[in-house]
Amino acid sequence: ELRMSVFALGGQAQFWPLVTMFLRNRSIIVIFAKLDELLEEFKHGKKTQGDNEISALTELTVWLDAASSATTDGPILLVLTHADRVHSQDDRHLVSQRLDMLLQQRGDGVLQRLVKPPASNLLFFAVDNTRSIEDAGVQSLRTVLQSTAEHSESVKQLVPLPLRLLQDVVSSVAHPPQTDQGKAEQQQFRAVDSVAIEQAIRCVRQRRNASSTSSLPYIELSDLAELYAACTSQPQVSLDDREFRVYVDFLHLQGAITHFNTPELDS
Repeated sequence: ELRMSVFALGGQAQFWPLVTMFLRNRSIIVIFAKLDELLEEFKHGKKTQGDNEISALTELTVWLDAASSATTDGPILLVLTHADRVHSQDDRHLVSQRLDMLLQQRGDGVLQRLVKPPASNLLFFAVDNTRSIEDAGVQSLRTVLQSTAEHSESVKQLVPLPLRLLQDVVSSVAHPPQTDQGKAEQQQFRAVDSVAIEQAIRCVRQRRNASSTSSLPYIELSDLAELYAACTSQPQVSLDDREFRVYVDFLHLQGAITHFNTPELDS
């Protein structure tokens, strides 16, 4: 079974400072832009963003900068939407060529990390917004995403069972199973002291529900330590415990949590 966590970061400028917080070397980074707007800009230097003062190329550059500054490895996919507005293959190849020149000039390794569509000379997946799942571009993108994830280092890596268990437990705190089947699958996976784990989960959920910030998607480091102790069959764990910190860093690297390892945001 392949599980993927998707972070949809939004394209608006007010979200840009937050982007790098969610990027990891083990992430599959998918960058979206509008094909028709890039074509217009490459051809005529025009901005086609309506009331937005930021051009399509500038927005694309911001996302490329975020990917190259926050990560040094991992696949990047470029998806250009509204292909239904650009039917000419010559125009699509023009955009691809200009993007190739741009990425070569950057020299930050993004071009080498790009995963290109199969049987295509384009650097990007062209998506027709009017066809939804029936679009060949969308189908190709889904297939390549699946294949890229299955061959990623994250999937290949062997991890200790308590760490894998902790990842599942953290996920269940954030997203409690709603169906009997989901609950059964969750219980089936927990072969290690299920009673202690369930009790720890209940305690963490009760504290979160009683908190004035219960609607916010975060968990205290002390709560994470309690879940870790249950998964490793320990009575309690210090927040400075070295192995616990290794587990926290790994969960962050995997994308299960976002942990800021600074004195101000650590807990």
